[in-house]
Amino acid sequence: MKIVIMRHGQPEMDLDSKKKDRLSPICMGKIIDDYEVVGLNSSRQPPQLAVQVANSCKVVINSDLPRSIASVQMLGLEDIGSTDETFRESSLPYLNWTKPRFSFFSWAIIFRIAWLFGFSTNGESIKCAKSRGKIGAEKLHHLAYENDSVLLLGHGIMNRLVAKELKNLGWIKKENTGEKYWSYKVFEFEK
Repeated sequence: MKIVIMRHGQPEMDLDSKKKDRLSPICMGKIIDDYEVVGLNSSRQPPQLAVQVANSCKVVINSDLPRSIASVQMLGLEDIGSTDETFRESSLPYLNWTKPRFSFFSWAIIFRIAWLFGFSTNGESIKCAKSRGKIGAEKLHHLAYENDSVLLLGHGIMNRLVAKELKNLGWIKKENTGEKYWSYKVFEFEK
């Protein structure tokens, strides 16, 4: 049995271009909220290796966020796919303050570290995200058991949480191409 966990393609919103912008927490929150509804940059096609790995799976499941749905469509796998909000990214929390102003990159680090310690204002708690990761891993395990191979087309943080839970279920990571867009991890399980 095989599970492939793949990160979505490059979104229309270029967060790298915003890394040095100096923002208040509330402005950072606006960017976070806007990012949740963007699709994919259609000029950035998936690497051929990612296409081959994705096409080797019999079933596809993806989050309900537009960048994940568009990634499945870009791979041409919507006919064997289904959408499940369990796999949606755990959104970055933020404060409703108008000051101070730090770089986008600084706020992203501050808020994600704070999230790891329980901060969840305007976002999801780490406890809830971990719980969804466990539920997601169990769903993937059952889908792989029924279909032999499954592709999850998801997101950075949630993919990591699901991968951790798959290991707890006895899945072994056989391949890892990193954390960039279209990167993937392959897990195998012996019946």
